[in-house]
Amino acid sequence: MIHVCTECGYSFPKELSSLIEQNIQVYCERCGSPYSLKGVKFKPAPTPVLRKISKTIALSEKDFSNLNKLIQFLNKISFLPVFIFTAISFGLIFEVVFYSDWSVITDILFKRIFQGLIGLSILIYETEYISPKVKEQKYNKVILDSLCWGILGCILYGIGVIILIKGIFIIFYVYTNKENRQLKAYDYGLLVKNSLNYLSAKAGFVIILMGIYGAYLSGIYLPSANSVFITFPYYIEIPIILIIYSSLLVIAIVGLSIDNKLKNEIRIKQKFDLRDSLMTVFVGVMGMIFFAAGIFIFLKGVLLFFLYLAKPSGKLKKLVSYLEKKPSFSPQTYREPELTKKIMDKKKEPPESVSLPIPVIPTTREEVTSLKQEKPLEKELNVVKEGGKLRTERDDAKKEFKLKLHESLLPVKSEKDKKLIKEYFSKIFALLSKDLRQQIIDLKISKKEKRELLEELAFLSEADQVKYIESLVDLYRKLPKKLIEKIRKLPNVKPKHYDKIVEQLKYMDSEEQISFVQFLEENA
Repeated sequence: MIHVCTECGYSFPKELSSLIEQNIQVYCERCGSPYSLKGVKFKPAPTPVLRKISKTIALSEKDFSNLNKLIQFLNKISFLPVFIFTAISFGLIFEVVFYSDWSVITDILFKRIFQGLIGLSILIYETEYISPKVKEQKYNKVILDSLCWGILGCILYGIGVIILIKGIFIIFYVYTNKENRQLKAYDYGLLVKNSLNYLSAKAGFVIILMGIYGAYLSGIYLPSANSVFITFPYYIEIPIILIIYSSLLVIAIVGLSIDNKLKNEIRIKQKFDLRDSLMTVFVGVMGMIFFAAGIFIFLKGVLLFFLYLAKPSGKLKKLVSYLEKKPSFSPQTYREPELTKKIMDKKKEPPESVSLPIPVIPTTREEVTSLKQEKPLEKELNVVKEGGKLRTERDDAKKEFKLKLHESLLPVKSEKDKKLIKEYFSKIFALLSKDLRQQIIDLKISKKEKRELLEELAFLSEADQVKYIESLVDLYRKLPKKLIEKIRKLPNVKPKHYDKIVEQLKYMDSEEQISFVQFLEENA
């Protein structure tokens, strides 16, 4: 059907004609007037939705490995400038031997001791916390630690420049890591929160040392003069100013102590309210009174406010609700059947001596000779039985252990059923592939745990066996042994859930992992 513009006579092409037939409003390409038709109401054309193009920084595997090697190299040498500065500072204390004036001696001691304490604090945090985490490639746990402590080191004669550079590369590595692609902005906020929460109080005390050292070098502010050095004897105004500075110092130390106490509560939380943010900001302001010692606490409070406004990713809630809604198969605890218990009880009880009436039966000569021949045979059998008593008991125990598994599965009615079940399970254990067997052998667990693992594999198909072993290997590689045992004992957790649990646990420290597993034990 041909459609023509009523104003200029322009015939619409096929594309526009198809839209007209769908009752969509079309405009003339020549004169721009809308097309109208009697008795027909046209709909406005739908506006196309433009998708936002997200710019992601993608690195090749080679560049990614090179970045990792660079971080590891910087991690090996980052402590050297701090160590050299600290050693020189403490070593120059012996300079007092060449002076006899007490004012010069006190000046040297004050400067060298405070320089050494500041350098030693940065060195301990770098070598005891940051460096081991970087060496283990746990970059998510120190996403800001290296950067912040590098900044503090750069304030003191630039000794933290390598730590600062390492921190910048760590942030870039975490952002471009393929394993973190599923993380949302809220998850990155939690990583930054954990990092700031761990360093805020410790860095605050180092800033206090820097503030005291700076006040001694640059002087303290007086209303009558821009600044005045602390000298002996004091001016009249100086004791008043020192009291004010001391009170501000006490307030800052109280703020840092409060933050250190609230640290564990904030570390566990995944979702925050306005009270958490306001409390942290207030404590940060208390610390900032003295040379901005609470700056990291204040930044943590601001971050908690944004986390309060943002929507959490809800991975933890989804995982727990998923496990509660869909109860899964729990590994069966093999109970000893009642029949085997009765047999074992009978074996343990001593045999009672029962006296029976002896019937008198007439015997012939042939029967007497046969009885005489059977008596030595019976004696030999008794000797063999007594000698092999231990062997028979061991064999019976092994058979009973095997029957525990089989009789607990189905109501066994006859010996034929028992034999069929035995053959079935022997086939299952024999059909394990070489790769699975090797993976089970390579697991650093006891023989008892390997036996329990084989019993659990008996209920799974080949594909499920492979997934189960892979998830177990992943568990043993990324988590400590105690946590793995607790996770495997969870009643409503299937092997396919292990990957989700590992993804949640690998962004937590050891204490958070323990509390998370305890939460699953109580609720899952």
